Amino acid sequence: MVAWFLFGFMCAAAVIVAAAYFKFVSLRKAVQRAQLRLYACLRSRREMLPSLAWSAASLPELEREFAYALGKMKEKCAEADTVQKRIDCEAEVSRNLKKFFAGLAAHKELEKDEYFLKLQRGVLASESKIQQCKKRYNSAVRDFNTLAGVFPLSVLARLLDFDKYEYFDFENSLDKILS
Repeated sequence: MVAWFLFGFMCAAAVIVAAAYFKFVSLRKAVQRAQLRLYACLRSRREMLPSLAWSAASLPELEREFAYALGKMKEKCAEADTVQKRIDCEAEVSRNLKKFFAGLAAHKELEKDEYFLKLQRGVLASESKIQQCKKRYNSAVRDFNTLAGVFPLSVLARLLDFDKYEYFDFENSLDKILS
């Protein structure tokens, strides 16, 4: 009788460990998919930086060093190898985009320029996608980290080398400037 109880307990424990492992794997894949989408959105915003730098160079309010730095941010963000470095780089891009669009606010003639309006719409669409991707990524990270933080599962997560993920958050750059 005791042997059957122990056998049943071991089988139940094996099923629970297997279910937890598969849940960790599925949540990790969800985080990785969300991270790839987020990085693709950030890359599309970075692709606009040379055009923005070219526009910034033509404005007298913005110094040439700013336009040069805006153009160089594309390579800097692409070279970021950790999540924290990427967050810092993208936050810097957001701050510079705010500065750029604040400098453009004084030029009313740009409201009729088709190229500028198209560029502005592209940046706004990119920012909207980035916000959606950040929410999805942070939601997936929250789900994974919550599961990895619960007591019996936290031990299993450490044993199976499932590390917690960092949240990806930086300030939205254009909502208040362009609305």
